[in-house]
Amino acid sequence: MSIRTIVALSLLATAVAAVAGPSGSPKGAAGASPNAVAGPNTKEKLIATYDAVGNGLSASLPQFAFTTVASSVVKCTNSGGCSIGIEAMNQIQSAGADWAICLLIDGASVSCQYQGVQAGPSSFVVGNARGWGTVAFGNHTVDTQLYTESASATYQYFQTDTRVYKP
Repeated sequence: MSIRTIVALSLLATAVAAVAGPSGSPKGAAGASPNAVAGPNTKEKLIATYDAVGNGLSASLPQFAFTTVASSVVKCTNSGGCSIGIEAMNQIQSAGADWAICLLIDGASVSCQYQGVQAGPSSFVVGNARGWGTVAFGNHTVDTQLYTESASATYQYFQTDTRVYKP
């Protein structure tokens, strides 16, 4: 096979993957938001931070479902729009099944990352996720959701830090 053919196939595979949506996202998860971007290309100024911190007190997580564990309403005060950076840390007991942390802006997924399979049902595991998106002027809802493939998973602690930037 020639180099030209290999490059063409590689470009085709990249295009198909981009159209298909984010890889590694849980089955049934919403695709990438049209406002999702890889990150800022220019220097931006931090204009606000929001934190959501809490204890899930061993609340159960339904199997094959997305459970919102943190939610914040953030405000973009820049008439030209804003960037939103999100970082989340969650601790769960997954009972040995796959699980994910999903980050949403206004109901659209900007990141939904599998955290891996927990080794045993009697210990807790911590996962982390990051996401980035752009929004227009106004108020926007940022949610952190947990997804698990175990019927007996519970969650303990969570923290989501959201930062709003203007160009």
